[in-house]
Amino acid sequence: MAGIDILDLVEATEVNETTDYLAIVDKSDTSQDVTGSTKRATVRKLLGDRVLPDTIVGTTETQTLTDKTLSTGSVIDANVNVVEVLKKAYPVGCIYTSTVATNPSTLFGFGTWSEYGQGRVLVGKSAEAEFDTIGKTGGAKTHTLTTAEMPSHTHSYTLPNNSDPNFMTGGGSYNVKVAGGTGTDTTSVGSGSAHNNLQPYIVVYFWKRTA
Repeated sequence: MAGIDILDLVEATEVNETTDYLAIVDKSDTSQDVTGSTKRATVRKLLGDRVLPDTIVGTTETQTLTDKTLSTGSVIDANVNVVEVLKKAYPVGCIYTSTVATNPSTLFGFGTWSEYGQGRVLVGKSAEAEFDTIGKTGGAKTHTLTTAEMPSHTHSYTLPNNSDPNFMTGGGSYNVKVAGGTGTDTTSVGSGSAHNNLQPYIVVYFWKRTA
């Protein structure tokens, strides 16, 4: 701005950018008085014929973002549009959750997305062995109990009556004879089938950005 004098204005008024003139000083031109064409210019001319936006937004106002460019204030990327903002919000490797079946590449207009985690719930990474690696899978929809997993319990059985040859007494207590190396079985219940192992759930779409 060297060599340009700016006038001190006592009162600021709204100026039409194309018809109202602003006073300027060009020290190199001494051929005209202050009313000459080199001593004044419209706002439009000062901006090199660039049109001002319809509405200039103040710090306490809002404006609808339609075909507008956002300024992030970043030294690296100081001028980005809405799509670029979404790219930063959804970088490669992120998971997008939706109840809409449309691929995010169509919704957002960028990236390569693939369905992720079909039939599985997501769990946060932790130091526990089951959850210590990203992408690790585990768990089962059904499970059959092992003997060690069954609760401690007892079974009843019926002694033969005293006319049964396998029945004998001794010392006031009842005993069951063991014949041929086998014993008398207790009653049994249950089928040994696998049980349902699903937590309460609700189904959504998971999409992972891969590129």
